[in-house]
Amino acid sequence: MLQWTLCKFEFNQLLVKALHGNEAKVYVKHEDLSRSKLHLVRAVDAISKAMKDGAELKPPAWLDGLRNVLKDMIEWASEQTSVLSLSRSPLLQYVACAFDDADMPSKLKLLAYRTYIDTLFKEALCMRQTDGNTDHVACLSLLHDCNLYLTKAWSSFIIDPDEDRKCLQTEIQDLRGSVNVHICISEAMKYIALGDICLFSAVMDEESMDMEKVKDAMDFYRQASLATRELDMESEAVAMSRIGKVYSDLLSLPEKAHKYYYQAVRLALTVMSPSIERSDWYIYSVQKVKLHQEAVVAKENNEHERDRASAMERLQEKVAALKKAEERGSEALLKHVYDQHPHPNLERNIFPRVSTPSEIKVSLKKAIQHYHPDSNGQHGEDWKVLCEEITKCLNCRYASFKPVSSDLYE
Repeated sequence: MLQWTLCKFEFNQLLVKALHGNEAKVYVKHEDLSRSKLHLVRAVDAISKAMKDGAELKPPAWLDGLRNVLKDMIEWASEQTSVLSLSRSPLLQYVACAFDDADMPSKLKLLAYRTYIDTLFKEALCMRQTDGNTDHVACLSLLHDCNLYLTKAWSSFIIDPDEDRKCLQTEIQDLRGSVNVHICISEAMKYIALGDICLFSAVMDEESMDMEKVKDAMDFYRQASLATRELDMESEAVAMSRIGKVYSDLLSLPEKAHKYYYQAVRLALTVMSPSIERSDWYIYSVQKVKLHQEAVVAKENNEHERDRASAMERLQEKVAALKKAEERGSEALLKHVYDQHPHPNLERNIFPRVSTPSEIKVSLKKAIQHYHPDSNGQHGEDWKVLCEEITKCLNCRYASFKPVSSDLYE
């Protein structure tokens, strides 16, 4: 117990010397903690030996008291983490290593590991900056340290009915999953940052573009996509967007670019959040997808109008006769359509019933279904264009059968 008291005393003396004004953090060096570390390691070692020697001789209350002292060490080291300016929570690291070396009960080891891993993980998350200036290498280093202690903790897992132990093991399992996800994210963002550097360097010269650096940038973006291992869709979407931008803005390959922009938007929509919705890469990708879709529609419309114009010249007489039949009424139009333009599909050739208005309405509806251009494209361009004109006439006649809104009579 004396060593534990000395450890806290040395640390408090250090705080008094290092504290400047009202600053929240105390700026010290790792070597400044050497005396506290020495006393801490000796205290853990002494308590460990006392627990072993007294395991059979001492009462349970005495052993529980020693365990509580060890728990207090973990809690104390965790509390001092928020005071010190040092990275990687050295005091918690000293406790975890001392517990490991002193052959502590596995449950106490798990508690020390979980506390230290959780602290490292939070520090790694705090290093993430939304402005893109995150040090991904340092972040990855912290996350890999988490993995190191997760592996140690995993080796202490056993099946035990003790609820506290079960809870600890569950928390460590959850931390392992979170750490692995964030390792993938950090690796992906690291490659994206490297790709951005290559791309910026490639276009620095206004007269010529360094295609080798462009190629390197594309390789980094592809590595970023692979690094996510399908665990983080947002990072993968960012990588897809970057690749799309290279194809569209630098290589002038809009079709290839669209594939990546579309994939970026699709992935983003799967995990949409306010931060993604406001991000430049997402807004840019959506704009590019929209422009591409509009261009495709415009191209298809132009091609259709061109083909339609030539077909309309050939169908001029038939369309004129169709218009005249429409003017004579629904019955005449239906008879003209099925007599003069029988459908290539024999099942659609029917004799329309026109005895009553309700029968005419039903026959018009069936005729629209039979001759709708969307289901008649396989019979040639002329037939499709003729079906468009037939459907227009049928729709005009069918509209006359729709009930008039009651508010017209109010």
